Amino acid sequence: MRPRYVAVLSGSAAFLAACVWIMGGDAWAARREGRSEFAWNAAFGRLEELTKKYPKVETNETAKRLEVLAKAPGFDFDLAPAVRTAGSPPRRRPPVEERMAQVTGDFLSAQIGQPEASIEEPPEELTRFIEEKRDGLDGIESLLIAGPSPTWSFDISRPGPMPNGLGLFQIQRILLARALSASRGGRGEAAARSLEASWNLNESLRGRPEVLSLLMAVAVARLEVGVLRKVSVDERLWRQRLATLDPRGPLLDALVLEARRNSTRKWWRDFFQNAAHSPWYKRTRDLFASPMERVMLVEYSNVMRGELSVLKNTPLSDHFPEAGAPEVRDAAHIIAAISMPNIRNSLLRADRLSLDSELTSKVLEAKQLRKENGMRWPAAIPGIEASRFPGASWRYEATPDGRMSIAFSRELASPYGQNGLKPLPLRFSSN
Repeated sequence: MRPRYVAVLSGSAAFLAACVWIMGGDAWAARREGRSEFAWNAAFGRLEELTKKYPKVETNETAKRLEVLAKAPGFDFDLAPAVRTAGSPPRRRPPVEERMAQVTGDFLSAQIGQPEASIEEPPEELTRFIEEKRDGLDGIESLLIAGPSPTWSFDISRPGPMPNGLGLFQIQRILLARALSASRGGRGEAAARSLEASWNLNESLRGRPEVLSLLMAVAVARLEVGVLRKVSVDERLWRQRLATLDPRGPLLDALVLEARRNSTRKWWRDFFQNAAHSPWYKRTRDLFASPMERVMLVEYSNVMRGELSVLKNTPLSDHFPEAGAPEVRDAAHIIAAISMPNIRNSLLRADRLSLDSELTSKVLEAKQLRKENGMRWPAAIPGIEASRFPGASWRYEATPDGRMSIAFSRELASPYGQNGLKPLPLRFSSN
């Protein structure tokens, strides 16, 4: 047989083998993907139903006007979404803004970190800032209270930039510090007004199924439930509002959406490179690697589904059981292991907010009953001991000297690690 015929036969055989590999491998991968999708649907429902919970929204007039008010002279808080290119540094805050953020944050943390109802005098520079910016803050509060709550554009099928969290968080801290300052000065209506504005502003983040937006909403709500224990508000109204808080549910939705999106080849290609502009030899390599790449992503998807299923079915907790080490440390398990510590911690923070909110609601209930009882703390409050936290309860006590206290029955681990943030106290005592 001539060498030319051998070469032709060998080439034909190689071509046939390549076709069999690509078509057969893709069919094998497609079957694995179908099984994985079925398992996701069984554990968390169909993806189409989940996405319907979060319809597309456009930036409304409240958000646009708030951006203008926040950029007014003396504030300069940028709230508008912005697209940052990879490697670009975040916006640097002016020294004055940086200083005020530090002062406001320290004052808030010190006040909500104390279990007593008393409020300390704010630092002089914070008091001066609030007074100097009174007109601007009044305008922001009026806009947020009049409603509707601000919304920035969002499309779950085409995720885009979220609102500027740095600016939002700083405005939130100023509003809540203003509420504490007003309450200490005996201006209860002004304190309630600042709190309502803060709550409505936080709605702009709670409705977005994005992990970062929801974590910021949890952080702001933590400040709000801490401040609520200290100020005079309409207890019935605020207990109804607190009952709507569901920190874990939306966050779990966002994590599921993120895991399912990140399990697609398109997401990984877009993340690492633009395949359309790759050289021909890279596209050829990708074509042959496609079946194994798809199977690896199925394995990653299965690992994430298993982890999230465990977290979903774990009751309120201050720690989650660690998954056992897999027998094979493949790429899917390695990628999942990188993200799981942060995912677990985010859900622990959400669970801690549920418990913090629970105590605040009980404090408000006790205050409401006190008003109905001739400004005397009730001797007992039926059902106040109940808690959603497994194996724990709340202890209420009214003392002969006209004070009351509520305390949790056990100590819990902090979800904040070593980052300097302290959890809210799981006890409260009146003046």
